[in-house]
Order: sequence, then C-alpha cells, then structure tokens
Amino acid sequence: MNILEMGRDDILKLKSDKVEHPLTSHEVVHMAKTLGAFWSYDYEAAKLGRVGMHAMLKSGRHSDGFFVSKILLAHNNILQLVARQMATVLRRLEVFPDYVVGVPDGATKLGETIAHALGTSILRMEKAEGHMLLKIRPLQNKTILIVEDFCTRGTGFIEAVLAVARVQPYASFSPWNPVIINRGGLSSISVSAMGEFTILPLVEWRVNDWDPTECPLCQMGSVPIKPKATDENWRAITTSQA
Repeated sequence: MNILEMGRDDILKLKSDKVEHPLTSHEVVHMAKTLGAFWSYDYEAAKLGRVGMHAMLKSGRHSDGFFVSKILLAHNNILQLVARQMATVLRRLEVFPDYVVGVPDGATKLGETIAHALGTSILRMEKAEGHMLLKIRPLQNKTILIVEDFCTRGTGFIEAVLAVARVQPYASFSPWNPVIINRGGLSSISVSAMGEFTILPLVEWRVNDWDPTECPLCQMGSVPIKPKATDENWRAITTSQA
C-alpha cells in the first residue's frame, strides 16, 4: 500500500483497519492536498507577479500554508483512519480520560470518534457568537481530554481549556493536546493557571507563520485573508495565484 501514489478515488477507498503502519507526515499531507484540504503559497507564481492571497490565522499571525479539517474529515473513512491512529498513540501513552471533547468546529467529530475508539465518554462543546461554550453539569474528580485538529500557536486550544474550566471547576485536565498535525513547531502550550499541555501530534509538518508587521508576503503585495471564515474565502485563497 503506497498512499503517496494514491489519487482521490483510492484515498476515499482506504479502510482504517487496513492501514497497519503509523501514517507519515508526507502521507497525511498528500491526503489533505488530494482531497482539497491543504493550501500552500505558490512562491514560483509570485515571482511571475501573481502574488495572490495568504492566510491569516486565528492568532492573528500570517502564514503561507493552511489545513482545513472540515474538508479532510468530511470523508468518514479518513475520519476513522485519523481517529484510530490518534487513539493508538494515546493508548500507548496510557492516556485514558473520563471524557473527550473536540475543539469546535474543526475537531468536534474527531473528538467524538476518538472517544468511541478509547471507549470513553463524550463532552460536546459548541461555538456561539465567536465563543466556545460547554453546557453540562459540573463533573467532580473526572479527567477531561481536549482534542484539536491542527496546532500552530495554541490559540484555539487555550480558549477551549478556559471555556471548559469555567463550567467544570472540579474536573482535571489530561496534560496533552492531541492533534492531527503540529504545524507551528511548538512542543507544549502553557495555559494560565492550568499548567503545561504537551502537544501530541499524529504527524509534524512545519508551516511558516509571521507577525503581521514582519510578514514577507504582505511586503510582496499579497493580501491576507481568513481561509475558514467562509467557503468563498477558501475558494478565493486557493485560486488567487492561478
């Protein structure tokens, strides 16, 4: 089985229990690119004058690459494959929380699927008016694991931890941040008053990101845009250098 040589049709036929080896970073990125879930800035096109657009991240930083888990995990076989492999990593480290919750909206289904794979309970978090909300009675002496799709600077993860802590003051957190791809190069995330959370990626794939005042793409005339804000934004950024 050579995933790197597979086209879209073959990737969508992949069975999670048939992929017996740990996925490599190149395999995950190949699947994401093939399924239209990964965009990267075309520096060669920029040399020809097509500077196009680049990504503005949730943290406010600018980047030359972007993954969209909504597109990648929309395919159930890929969702099952990724969740199965992430659950295997958690089992190997003996991470068995009482509850699993996925950071909305990108990791909602991922968190639920990992919970099923681990045989544990699900917490559901939602996003309303730009804020993360968790509605459930307080849990005493229970451990909660928060799952994310991709990690750059940990902005969404920190927000999720604080949102859970507000309504679950008696629960404890598993000190891990499981993600599909660690794209920011961090090894851990510090959350005020909550401690350190070790990033636990399925794979590592470094994507450049810069402070807006130092962004070389802005200096070239490229326009920053939030890729996930709307479907139109995603179409715009992926075709801006064509």
